[in-house]
Order: sequence, then C-alpha cells, then structure tokens
Amino acid sequence: MPTIIRMKKWERMAKLLRNKDRHVHLVVNSELWKLFKKLCEKENVSPNQKVSELILNYLEDSGFFKEEDF
Repeated sequence: MPTIIRMKKWERMAKLLRNKDRHVHLVVNSELWKLFKKLCEKENVSPNQKVSELILNYLEDSGFFKEEDF
C-alpha cells in the first residue's frame, strides 16, 4: 500500500478513535468484565479505549478500510 494511502488510512482511523459521541451500553458476564478490566489496567489502557481499538481492528480486519475508500 503506498505511503499516502497508509497515512490517510491512519488519519481516518485516528479521527475515529478521537471523536467519541456515542454512549454504548454493553451487557457482559461479570467475571469476563473483571478479567477484561484487569488486563486493561495491566496494559495501562482504559476499557473504553480498548473497546474502541477492538472495534476499529475488527473493521480493518473485515476489509472496511479499503484503498479505494481513500
């Protein structure tokens, strides 16, 4: 992938991580949430930030950010 496209892709992804305007209610198993929060603390990242990263990675892995989008 050419550098310009990678940069535009990175800029778009960074914007998606920064501009948060939607509250999302999740219902998960309490033990699962405890384990998730513990790992987030270990990695020095907030659960909210980690969930956002996971969503972004899911979109990227699914081919949502294609070259023709830029």
